[in-house]
Amino acid sequence: MERTDFEAKPGRGQTLGTAQTAGQLDSPSKHSGGQHEMKVLLFLASLVISVAAFVTFDYFYTATILGSAVSGGAHGFCFARDPVRAFAFQPNCSCIRPWLGNSYEFNTNSLGFRDERVRDVPSTGSRPRVLILGDSAPEGMTAWQDSFIGRVAATFPQYEFLNSSVEGYSPSNYLNTARKLIVDGIEFDEAIVFIDLSDAQDEAAFFHDVDSSGAVVIAKQKLTKGNWYSSLRRSINDHLLLTNDVFEFFERNLVRLGWYHLDLGHGGNEFDLERSAWTYRKVSDSDPYETGYAPLGLEGGIVREKAKMDLLWQELAKRNIPISVVVYPWPAQLAHDSADSRQVRIWREWCDGKCRRFITLFPAFFAVKEQCPRTQPGCWYLSHFIFGDTHYNSAGDAIVAGVIADSLTEEPVAKRQQASSQDSAEQPKGPARSKEYPRGPS
Repeated sequence: MERTDFEAKPGRGQTLGTAQTAGQLDSPSKHSGGQHEMKVLLFLASLVISVAAFVTFDYFYTATILGSAVSGGAHGFCFARDPVRAFAFQPNCSCIRPWLGNSYEFNTNSLGFRDERVRDVPSTGSRPRVLILGDSAPEGMTAWQDSFIGRVAATFPQYEFLNSSVEGYSPSNYLNTARKLIVDGIEFDEAIVFIDLSDAQDEAAFFHDVDSSGAVVIAKQKLTKGNWYSSLRRSINDHLLLTNDVFEFFERNLVRLGWYHLDLGHGGNEFDLERSAWTYRKVSDSDPYETGYAPLGLEGGIVREKAKMDLLWQELAKRNIPISVVVYPWPAQLAHDSADSRQVRIWREWCDGKCRRFITLFPAFFAVKEQCPRTQPGCWYLSHFIFGDTHYNSAGDAIVAGVIADSLTEEPVAKRQQASSQDSAEQPKGPARSKEYPRGPS
């Protein structure tokens, strides 16, 4: 029987293409692969062009916004050189001060102290006067009415608050400022010192005594801790507002979930800066400011803090002026430390037998942290701190103001009695009672 080869010829109705398919099966596959690669390349090219167009638009948009955002006053600072304190605020100065992408009205009075408005401060006043000594936190990196000193001043119009706080100050200049007021004959009835966590490093590495007078000079160099990402993030923050919003969206949500790493190019991780980390981990005693605590080292800085505060207490006690101390946490302490931080213990012990009031803000802010749900353990930072900063926002300032107000209500400030010449000659003795005031606002 003869075998018929049906595959050799196309049958009736069978096209040539169909008949040839068996021999050309690989051609469509190669063609499809080439199309896929081309689509990927086109997608990537369009993505790069879109990103480049967005960044270019963002750059010019940001330049336009920043160029027109500030109005109503000189955009700048009121800083001036000072022969004793190295730097201070100019008296009777008014400007619009920038801070981390925001800006606010800034005024100083005739003493060169931050105030609600430019005004003359006489040597004496009819109301009890409270002198505030501190650095950037009590100075307030926001509008006066939103700062915690501004809030307290509004709550107690029966008192006059002289806010001598200046960004970057520490006990050396708390002492120098108080001495200047005394020499100039400016009377005040209580001094409240806000001891900052960065004061230990400032005394160890930043300020250096010129001589026995107490005048200081500052470190000639400043080293910051960062890497390529820090530089990139800082550049985005400064020049690309829209891109910064995209980054910040993800950063905020990571912090909300408890990822305590936030580097916006301001000197390192806001939750673990060298300036505040000394209360819970080892810091460098050999690296210079501000990556370390050389030349005095951490313990040397703390000793110097206490020595300057001892001198301040003595100057005030000779004149019957009580001293009070306030301590408050940075984000690092809330993330890694406890309410009984070493900072709290140091100044609680120092205050014993010296201070009219010892106020710690640590319990109040740890209470805020404890209120965060388990799914959002980092919510405390977003709700009470300026994002990308260690300073409190409006809600944080309200907590500080509430605690200070409670203390002033419970123990009011009174006009002091002038010390006699015999009292002034004696060894000064501070108030016998030291008090811890841990309660937050009700």
